[in-house]
Amino acid sequence: MKSAVERRMEIINVVNRDGKARVEDLAALFNVSSVTIRSDLSFLENSGYVVRSHGAAIPNTGVVAELTVHEKRRHNPDIKTRIGQAAAKLISSGDTIILDSGTTAKEIASSLKSIGNVVVMTNGLDVAMELASAPGIDVLMPGGILRKNALSFSGSQAEQGLKNYCFDKLFLGVDGFDLRAGITTHNEQEASLNRLMCDISEQVIAVADSSKFGKRSCHMIREFGKIDILVTDSGIPDEYVEGLRDMKVEVIIVEKES
Repeated sequence: MKSAVERRMEIINVVNRDGKARVEDLAALFNVSSVTIRSDLSFLENSGYVVRSHGAAIPNTGVVAELTVHEKRRHNPDIKTRIGQAAAKLISSGDTIILDSGTTAKEIASSLKSIGNVVVMTNGLDVAMELASAPGIDVLMPGGILRKNALSFSGSQAEQGLKNYCFDKLFLGVDGFDLRAGITTHNEQEASLNRLMCDISEQVIAVADSSKFGKRSCHMIREFGKIDILVTDSGIPDEYVEGLRDMKVEVIIVEKES
């Protein structure tokens, strides 16, 4: 039987050759259990070789694959909770804020409930639902077209719904954060809405776990460094911390569990 190192190297070759490999097919190919293959894929994903999606693996070409909101919830949930808690500490009673859609934004919403006297605009359906029963928090939504995989609203109607507002703080989720490509997301309409959110907010606060660094999607939201604060975890590469701080961006780092 092949060693774990040999098997993982061959898995990389299969994924790169075929463009996609299912867990069941890999288990049969290497005569091991699906649990073993999932462990291999988790290791390879954390090492940056593949991206896991829908019970399979695809090559990590640097352009991150779009996952559904349900898949995103399974990625780094503990870190996202800590980032959400740290980001919520930047919100004060009386603030008017925008919470972008996404799993990290939902964690901010969960930590926000105890503050009160806050106005929250969000294009995230699950974010709005998280705050629906929170006393002292007024929830606004821009309308638009619902992207069911992302549970987010976007489009011209959503943009029109934001144009007459101004906010103190925007908490911006990202799909990719690259030194050259900047802050990016998968969907063109969502990127356009995010750019408008930046324009109508006094302060732009990006929230991203460290798996997003060095990744890029198709549509740019903001240039690298064109934010005020980044909240992330201790897995962020040193060159990103140095580059952002050189651009006078405050970087708040939460520790990963040991």
